[in-house]
Amino acid sequence: MPLNKNTIQDNELSIQIFKGGFSFCSTKARPFFKFESHSIKQGEAFQKLLESDSFLESEKIKGVHFNQKATFVPKTLYNPTQKETYLNFNVSVEEGWSIAEKETQDGQIKILYPVNKQIEATLQYYFKDISFTHYTQILYDISSNASNVDDSIEMNLHMQDHQFDLLVFKGKELLLFNTYPYKNEDGFLYFVLAVAEELSLSPEAFSMVFFGKYARYKKYYQALEHYHEKITFSDQAGFMMFDEREHPAPYFINLFD
Repeated sequence: MPLNKNTIQDNELSIQIFKGGFSFCSTKARPFFKFESHSIKQGEAFQKLLESDSFLESEKIKGVHFNQKATFVPKTLYNPTQKETYLNFNVSVEEGWSIAEKETQDGQIKILYPVNKQIEATLQYYFKDISFTHYTQILYDISSNASNVDDSIEMNLHMQDHQFDLLVFKGKELLLFNTYPYKNEDGFLYFVLAVAEELSLSPEAFSMVFFGKYARYKKYYQALEHYHEKITFSDQAGFMMFDEREHPAPYFINLFD
């Protein structure tokens, strides 16, 4: 099934926060700023960044966290008093950070992730109506909305420069979600094929859909084609022109929510 996303419209702004930097994405510009040269702090320097390309004139603003992993917990098993316990399995909460809690559109999953309170407070100072989420919530909602009502199995893959996200759905049911690091084609293939083996999926039993198609990941697509035939891409027409090299997650360059 196609992975349909809501692209950024006029007067909308997506502020995306990564470990190594942050990006302002609008219909007019998509600059990426490295933390080694810039910071999200109140002051003249950050004010100038916000005034460039009319970012402060945006009327609808979304802050999207990429800088820490998220943990998915089925809502039926969720205990709000155990937030730290859920994250302790694979995510560390740094001093001065808080734990954010979100819920997927279908009401099936609670998403927990660490938040840098100073960064959110700074953005709320400049953008009074900003709302925040984690990028995995957006990926899940897109995948869930596209999933079949029957029991067909689909593996959705979201490529980033140093890691990729993998979601496996059987119809509307999430079978598996995880984020894996990779450095080359072998590392990428290892995790993808290991997930298929873990779920006892033969190549003909499921389809693979990538979130977008980008030149920088071409060798990974080609490597996977040797093992799997049922591969498709969303956003493959007319979008590669926005494949800015410095942005770590190109699928989100023109994505609002």
